[in-house]
Amino acid sequence: MALLAYGRIACVELIVEFIKEFLVPGSAWFLLIVASICGVLLFGSDRKRAAGRRLLLSLVVLYWVMSVPAVARGLQTAQRGRVSDPPSNLPQDPLPIVVLGNGLGGYSALGGRIELPLGQTAMNTLFALDRFRSVPASMLIASGGVQVEGGYSEGAVIRDALIRNHVPADHIIVEDTSGTTREQAIASSRILNRLGATTCVVVTTPQQMGRAVDLFAREGIKVLPLRAGSLLWGIDESSPWWHWLIPSTVARAVSRDVIYELMAWPYYRLRGWVG
Repeated sequence: MALLAYGRIACVELIVEFIKEFLVPGSAWFLLIVASICGVLLFGSDRKRAAGRRLLLSLVVLYWVMSVPAVARGLQTAQRGRVSDPPSNLPQDPLPIVVLGNGLGGYSALGGRIELPLGQTAMNTLFALDRFRSVPASMLIASGGVQVEGGYSEGAVIRDALIRNHVPADHIIVEDTSGTTREQAIASSRILNRLGATTCVVVTTPQQMGRAVDLFAREGIKVLPLRAGSLLWGIDESSPWWHWLIPSTVARAVSRDVIYELMAWPYYRLRGWVG
């Protein structure tokens, strides 16, 4: 019976991983998969060709709309309502700073590998660095495991970036066992418990923050959110209104991440990981 239950969980996990990798609207894989389906339909019967044209048109419209900054900002603002905004200024107490990794890239050749933070991981690190500089007595927890077999962990890459920006190594703790946001929250909370901390500053995307706050709360940790996102925008509130209507890659990425989070919430609730 236990083996059967384990098999079901493993099957669900495989399906979830497939959806995360290939079926998130706004991603390159989603575009390729749906466009391929359209291509197949266009070589079918009259009814299939008509369906293929409608689907292709819908796909193109979806990606253009998701790439409009005004739409992305609206999605981001609506989704942020899941968590109330903290005070505009975080307290100047030396609270631990948890930096959540949001992905790595890299190159492999000639028996070697160079690991690089993706843009959002780099931005999280920079926001955490700015917080540390204002409260230099804080401890930093760099959270994220290995993504590619034989590669470095997200935590190690974040640590190296912080050290290159003159953060003392003895102020950084690396959490390198996690593979998901939930695992990051659990592993980082264990470190916080060892430090005797019940409150921390968490640095991650505005899109991911709601889920992160809930996950840390489940571990008995109060989170003060530090959303790392505003510097990714090429426009700000003072820009002319028409700048908000010019499609951009960053806007599409923000829209994609909001949709990803909206897709993740039902699964996390089903598993009882968030309220």
